Amino acid sequence: MRKKMIRGISLLLAAAMLAVSLASCGGEGKKNVPKVTFRIMSWNEDFRSLMENYFIPRHAELMENVNLEWVTDEINGYRERVFQRLENGEQIDLFLGDCDTAPYFAAAPDVAPLSQIGINESELSRQYRFARTLGSDVDGIQKGSAFSVEPGILLYREDYAEQYLGITHQEEMQEKLSSWDSFVSVARTLNEQSEGKIKMLPNSAELWKSVEWAMCGLWLSDGNLSVSDETLGHWLEIFKELESAKAFAGVKSLDDDWYGALDSGVFCFYAAPWLCRGNASGRADITTIFSSTRRSGASFGKFRTSLAPNGFVYGGNWLYCPKNSANKDLAAEIIRAFTCDSEFMKLIALAEVLYVNNSEVCDELAAKKIPNPLFDGLDVFSVYNPAARGLEFSAPTVYDASVSKLLYDQTKAYGKGEIKLDKAICDFRLNVWMKFSEITSEPQNSGG
Repeated sequence: MRKKMIRGISLLLAAAMLAVSLASCGGEGKKNVPKVTFRIMSWNEDFRSLMENYFIPRHAELMENVNLEWVTDEINGYRERVFQRLENGEQIDLFLGDCDTAPYFAAAPDVAPLSQIGINESELSRQYRFARTLGSDVDGIQKGSAFSVEPGILLYREDYAEQYLGITHQEEMQEKLSSWDSFVSVARTLNEQSEGKIKMLPNSAELWKSVEWAMCGLWLSDGNLSVSDETLGHWLEIFKELESAKAFAGVKSLDDDWYGALDSGVFCFYAAPWLCRGNASGRADITTIFSSTRRSGASFGKFRTSLAPNGFVYGGNWLYCPKNSANKDLAAEIIRAFTCDSEFMKLIALAEVLYVNNSEVCDELAAKKIPNPLFDGLDVFSVYNPAARGLEFSAPTVYDASVSKLLYDQTKAYGKGEIKLDKAICDFRLNVWMKFSEITSEPQNSGG
């Protein structure tokens, strides 16, 4: 009996020692788990701030053995440097893009479709259709997933509307700005009634945003330039009429003169949610327009909102995962949180006054009419919600922005009456052929 007891105690001690040994090995093994290096590329520090303030604290276990490395590059030439790093085989596990780079990144063979990193269609269902379109290639395969979007609207001066147009209600002003014919008519009336003192817009480049998005994905068909002379003439005529109405103040957007023009002498300008997040430039402060803490501007409290004749996108942030990333699972979890997880997206929307790419979240926040105390109570979500919901366009090609710019170049000479319409159109087609001979044929004549 005594021997059995001793043997039993020995077995228990052995088991206890084995357990301690295993626990010790397990703990040591956990300590020795190598850290995974995960590299993220962007052109600013905004996404890093969102990761550090919101994602990492809420995903501590996931990020415990992850060493985040940040590759920050300048916005100028950013697209080319992303491709250069990918072609050189550098480790990039996640990178950001904006609405201008979206067609290029979506078309790139080095970028993984979202479905290939485990993000399925049902997870993307709450995203805005226009944001999904911008993140997809021409075959509809989505590669980029936006966490923030910037639907554009017009902000107009309520006092000028009453003084020069006799309009006191937003609904009436919205009707006046809802079509290009009435838009031009408002510009003419402002010029006449103010004796040239009040301009419709700061510059023609801002107006071209409407044109670019109205034509998004429509310049080409089957890889060839297919836009008709009638469509080209339509946009050129609008600009000629606005030039004759002396509609443009001629100041560069976000320059000091731009802020001065908005404060006195310009009726409306193109705006986006980023205007409600803080300084719009290092040289001037947009809060002179909205903020009760900065009442220095003569225009303070006098701006109201309206949709533009054509909806447009004024920015946004898309996330992409390269095909050669060895950390696709982690990339997917980050993309999933920022662009699919309604609870997380609502958190950053409220904390950062960020218009997120989630229609259900933005509908909910718009319905609550949450005032932004920094901007004199301006409710960002209800203001921009109608613009976001109404945005629809075809997937842009990598040629769209460049071809659009070539037509915009013709608006100046034609608008001032220096050339005739047929020559402006033919010069446009010639310039497209000279730059992109693969999408069009050489024009037969130079126009009249």
